[in-house]
Amino acid sequence: MVQDSGVGPQRLLSEADLELIDALQINPRASWVDVGTATGADPVTAARRWQRLNGSGEAWTTVALGQRQMHTMSMAFLEIDCEAGAAVDVAGALATEGHLITVQHVAADHDLFVIAVAASTPALADYLLTDLPRVPGVTKVRAHVATRVFEASCRWRLRVLSPRSAGALARRPGPPESTRQMDETDRLLFKALLADGRASYSELAGTVGVSERTVQRRLSRLVATGDIDFRCDLARSHAGWHSSAVLWLRMPDGLLEETGRALLGWPETRTCAALAGARNMLLTVGLHTVSDLHPLVVRLEERFPYVRIADRQIVLRQSKLYGRVLDSSGRCTDVVPVDPWSLSPRG
Repeated sequence: MVQDSGVGPQRLLSEADLELIDALQINPRASWVDVGTATGADPVTAARRWQRLNGSGEAWTTVALGQRQMHTMSMAFLEIDCEAGAAVDVAGALATEGHLITVQHVAADHDLFVIAVAASTPALADYLLTDLPRVPGVTKVRAHVATRVFEASCRWRLRVLSPRSAGALARRPGPPESTRQMDETDRLLFKALLADGRASYSELAGTVGVSERTVQRRLSRLVATGDIDFRCDLARSHAGWHSSAVLWLRMPDGLLEETGRALLGWPETRTCAALAGARNMLLTVGLHTVSDLHPLVVRLEERFPYVRIADRQIVLRQSKLYGRVLDSSGRCTDVVPVDPWSLSPRG
C-alpha cells in the first residue's frame, strides 16, 4: 500500500489496469493464469501489474462478510454531528475502529456518514449509547438500523471485460461440506485475509497455525455457506468514478425486497439496505461526476414510481472504505481489520 498521503496529480488507470482490476472484482482469488487468459496478458505480467497497483495503494483485495453473516450481524448507518472544525479529527479517530467499516464526510445537515457492524444488537447498542457519544468532538448521533442488507459493495465492478471473459472468471462455489457456524479458527482466517484477500494457502496456514489443506477446506466451506466473500476495490477516482452519494428512500414495505434486488443490477449501486424507520431504504451510489446525481434520481423515480427520495447527500471525502484508510485521492494508506466481533455487550 502507498506509504504517503501526499496529493499529486491524479492519473486515470490504463485500459490494461482496468481490465485486471475488473477480472479480480469478478474473482478476487483467481489464478494469474486465469486472470491472464481473461485480460490477454501472460500470468507473470498480470501478477507484476497487480503488484504495482497494490503497492501504490490504487487497488487491493480483501475478505468481506458474506450474506449469511450479514443476515446474523447487526448493522447501522450513522449520521454524526461534530463540533465546529472537528470533523476531520473525529473521522480519523473513528477510522481506527474495526467495527466501523466505512467513514465518509458528507455535504448534509450532519458531518459524517458511518457504517457500523457488530455481532449482536446488544453489543451495537452499548457502543452507540455509551461509547460513541463520548468520542471527543462528537455532538450528536442518529442511528438507522438495517433490517436487511442487499449489498455491501462486494458485487459492483468496472464492467470493462467482455461478457465472455467475465463469464469464464465467474466464481462457482460448490455445496458446502458442512453448514455449521463460524468458529474461532474461521474468524482467524477471516482476519488473516483482511490485509490481502489473495494470501496463499501456505501463508494463511502459517498465520493461523493449521495445515494448508485445512485452510483450503475451510475457505471453500465459508464461501459456499455465504459466511465470507471476497472483494477487490480501487481508488475509484482513478477509474473515472469521481464522486458518490447517499440516498435515503421511502417506499411501501411490501416492495422493499423487490426494489433492493432490482437495484443490485445497477452499475452505480454500492450499498443497499432496508431500514427500520420512515426512511426505510438506504442506497449509496458511485457517480462519474456530481452532475450525474440528478439523472440517477430521475431514473430511480421512473423505474420505481412508488419510491420517494427522502434525502440525498454528496460524499465529500471517503476516509475509510470497508477497512481501508484512504487518502484524499482514494488511495489506500493503511488497513484497519474489519472486526465485528470486537464489540461485546456489557453486563
